[in-house]
Amino acid sequence: MRLLLHRKFITSKIGIIFLITLFWLTADRMLEFIFPVYLEGLGKSYFEIGLLLSLTALGGLLSDWPLGNLADRASRKKMMVSSVIFSIIFACLIFVFNVDWALALLITLWGVSYQLWTVPRDALLASETDKEKRSREYGLFSEIIATADTFGPLIAGIILVYLGYYGVLGIYSIMLGIAALIVILFIKETNHKSLLKSIPKSFKIFAFVREIKEIKYLGALGLLLLFYSFVFTAMDYVVFIFEPLFCGPDGLGIPLYLAGLLMTFFSIPGIFFSYPLGILADKIGKKKVLFVGMISIGASLIMFSITENIILLFGCAALYSIGSAMFSPAIDGLIVDLSYKHTKGKIVGIWDSFLDLGYFVGPIMGGIIAQFQGLREVYLYLGIFFMAISLLLIFFVKRK
Repeated sequence: MRLLLHRKFITSKIGIIFLITLFWLTADRMLEFIFPVYLEGLGKSYFEIGLLLSLTALGGLLSDWPLGNLADRASRKKMMVSSVIFSIIFACLIFVFNVDWALALLITLWGVSYQLWTVPRDALLASETDKEKRSREYGLFSEIIATADTFGPLIAGIILVYLGYYGVLGIYSIMLGIAALIVILFIKETNHKSLLKSIPKSFKIFAFVREIKEIKYLGALGLLLLFYSFVFTAMDYVVFIFEPLFCGPDGLGIPLYLAGLLMTFFSIPGIFFSYPLGILADKIGKKKVLFVGMISIGASLIMFSITENIILLFGCAALYSIGSAMFSPAIDGLIVDLSYKHTKGKIVGIWDSFLDLGYFVGPIMGGIIAQFQGLREVYLYLGIFFMAISLLLIFFVKRK
């Protein structure tokens, strides 16, 4: 965290990207926190809530690859500023219309607007990382994400109590506005080509099919890493959605304030460990750290599902966060290593598609397991599966 606060780092290109991400992602987590509460207030069932919220990822899934093309063809700066405008408009309209088809459409469009920022941001970040320090730089990035994951819901909860949904929307809009201002003032123009004229070429139907060939640049290891990214995002979203339910009367039966505190332990350790573990990955090998991280995540979920001791539950949540702090910097660094000589927008578009597929599939699969097997089994099955697929990495550990 010291480096994040260092003046030279803050004013560097990567530091500016991180600062934008902190404002933007915290605002996003605020909105994601109140979406389930708002939809439940409209009388939606848990299945309907999960299905509607999965549409944010579906919007991204349908647009990631063409947006990756657009990030290579046109201005990434203009894409991010446009995202602010569309994100605020669609977010506000979600709280105006309560008809099912309108909610589904607006949530999907909000998901597309979010990716209109994420894809060019990721492309910029991939272009600016240092080959010798890549995992530690992505470790710092993971600390930013963990910070947003921790404080976004806490801020939203406080604002919701005193100012209601529109108060959260107001703060959300202000934070996105600040992020847009930083983009305008400090991000250099990457491409002066017209954004509107580049859209038709980037969104051609056949272009979507052609982009599949870009995966070949990542090789067999790259395909495995994309699969890991898909599984992890699906699992992480399931943990976020079902933790309050698992802690409730049908699960652990612990008080609501403890459930909220327990949720923070799934992210707080990552704030402090992502950077040093990123340094470790650069020094001893990203694949080794990735493997240990996956084993830690899987073990934490298995133990979380079989214990009812409150101290052990907090310990399992912390272990999950530490495992994630190993997993994310290592896998991010590996994917960028494999695509270092290739166009970043296309690779990032493919990469984000796998992430959004995970966010889309996760709540649906978690809901099915919870419905037919139970809430405890959700964590147990995910932990076993994640540990099992980690063994596939052994075949690549000694390969350069």
